[in-house]
Amino acid sequence: CTATVVLQLDDKAYVANAGDSRSIIATYSKSTKETKVVYVTREDKPHLPEERQRVERMGGRVRNPPQPGGTSRVMYRDAVTGGEYGLAMSRSIGDWAAGDVGVIPDPLVDVVDLNELVHVKGDGGGKEQTCTVSEDGEQECLASPAEVVEGDIQVFAVSATDGLLNYVGIDDIAKHVALGLYDDEEGPHLLSACEALISAAAGGWH
Repeated sequence: CTATVVLQLDDKAYVANAGDSRSIIATYSKSTKETKVVYVTREDKPHLPEERQRVERMGGRVRNPPQPGGTSRVMYRDAVTGGEYGLAMSRSIGDWAAGDVGVIPDPLVDVVDLNELVHVKGDGGGKEQTCTVSEDGEQECLASPAEVVEGDIQVFAVSATDGLLNYVGIDDIAKHVALGLYDDEEGPHLLSACEALISAAAGGWH
């Protein structure tokens, strides 16, 4: 089982992730209707160098996909049946047999400053700074002469399984959910927005 959690306490968002489900933090501008993905959790996949090192150090074996677009797997043998199986995650909850060969339940935890996502005052020059955080944790701030209207930038989070993420892009997910949350004039109802995403993923599976 995977686990991905977003907890807001005051102006901080604490994000914990174990497995290949992911959480997304994004912003939406009511004035420009622009959506930006500012943070995404990592997929815990066995082929990642640090994950592979731990698995192999604990006696596990990582099998890379034979074809492009496939997924790497941690191979383990079931003690009861004797059969060999492959788990497509390097971290998960409840995989006891795979736990003996390096699959751990420990989540990666990050802290996102929500104030930095909205706007930060400049150095007194009368400009605002809009800050974003990239997937690798780097913060980028761009100065803008336009004054940020209070309440214009909305911050929201989406958590999703790989069953959705394998078939629908992260940017598309964020944009669709943002329209359901904030666009009262042209956007779909939030439940309809989520249903459309699920239908798109189901079509990909078929």
